[in-house]
Amino acid sequence: MEEENKKEKSGKVSREGNKNKKSNRSKYGNKKVRNRKKHKKDIRLSKDDRRRKRKRARRRIVFLERAAVVFLALGVIGGGFAFVWNLPSVKLNRQLSAGDGFTEEAAYPEAIEAYETALEIDSTSVEAYRCMAGAYLDMADGTNAKQVLYEGWENTQDESLLEYYCTVILNEAVGEINGGTAGFGTVEKILTVLDQGIMKAESLEALEAVCDRMAEGYRSGADVDFDGYGQMMAQLFDWCRRDGTAEAGNVVSKFGYLDVESMNLPSGYVDAYLGILEEAEALSPLPARASLIACLHKEKEVQQMFAGIFREFDAGNFEAAKDFIVTDAYVGLRDAFIGGGVEYWTGETNIPVSREYVKLKREGDAWTFSFPGFGENESTAGVITVWGVDMKDNGVLRTSISYEPAKQTEEYFPHTEYIISYMYSNLQKSNGFLYEMNYHFETRTWTEEGIMTHLIGGWGGPYQWEKTY
Repeated sequence: MEEENKKEKSGKVSREGNKNKKSNRSKYGNKKVRNRKKHKKDIRLSKDDRRRKRKRARRRIVFLERAAVVFLALGVIGGGFAFVWNLPSVKLNRQLSAGDGFTEEAAYPEAIEAYETALEIDSTSVEAYRCMAGAYLDMADGTNAKQVLYEGWENTQDESLLEYYCTVILNEAVGEINGGTAGFGTVEKILTVLDQGIMKAESLEALEAVCDRMAEGYRSGADVDFDGYGQMMAQLFDWCRRDGTAEAGNVVSKFGYLDVESMNLPSGYVDAYLGILEEAEALSPLPARASLIACLHKEKEVQQMFAGIFREFDAGNFEAAKDFIVTDAYVGLRDAFIGGGVEYWTGETNIPVSREYVKLKREGDAWTFSFPGFGENESTAGVITVWGVDMKDNGVLRTSISYEPAKQTEEYFPHTEYIISYMYSNLQKSNGFLYEMNYHFETRTWTEEGIMTHLIGGWGGPYQWEKTY
């Protein structure tokens, strides 16, 4: 019973508790609902407010849309500007402008660097080559200026660059002409221009001016560099053959003749100079040059005539003179000097023959030659003297020759001369003194104290005799 009462009480309490909970939920839940409804009622707006709110919303949208468009446009413009800024043509112009600015400020190294950068962008920019060359010229660096212009022409084939290159070269040549320093190098510069096939009239005019200046220098006593002269003439003749015009031939012909009144021509250059003269004469005849050509041919004949006896005398074989001085060639030469019939070789009595150089002299259009004696050229390898004198023994003309060998020391003394004569003289024979042709060999030695002579008469014959005094 008691247990049943407990269960009944317990169930009653539970039901009452559940009822109370439900009542509480309902109570508080309704309150929340009522609060929300109240809130909705509070935020409800009028039509005007709602209209204004919608306008503000539309304005914000329009603003955002327009801002987006602006930002997009700026992006496009910025990207386009970056694209244009980096275009090769724009970059090239920026470098050229920078170079020009540096040039105006005389900052030439910086200007050259800017032009080099321009050429890295466009290796065919004619303006960059021209401006860079101009900067080098402002620095007085013609070598690099010419190199830039020629490389520019090679890379672009632009004729204005080639003409600029040639103008720089001709200006250098004219500067040397006006400054009195024109020479073989000047001619080479002008030939460089002529080889390009442009500015021919200006180049030929400059070439003639160089020829005149060089001739003036030689007439004033300037030494001739025959090695350089030969090289220059080879270049001139080569260009003249390629050009093939009479105009070119006339100009080159002038160079092929050293227009002086006298000159010393080294024997080693006789053949070379003779060849130049003959080739130039073929281009345009000149009376004085024709005379010089004949003169040098005669000089070569003389050198050939004495070459063998020089070798014998140099070796100390004076016996060889016996045969030499009685040859028709030597006797004829002696007679020509005595009679004054030598056309090109000058001399009156004792005429020296040497091998180092030939002395050339002009009177009017006529050229003659002679050789230096020992007194004029103590460094000689030896001098032979032709005795072109009328020396007679009992009416018989004597034939003589002498030889002075090279010095053995730097000093002049002692100095020796050997004289060989074929003469008609009195010889002491077993049956008395008789005149007949015989050889005399005389040795003269100069010292600071005086001259000592040793004479051998009847030299090499059965009636040879000797005397010293």
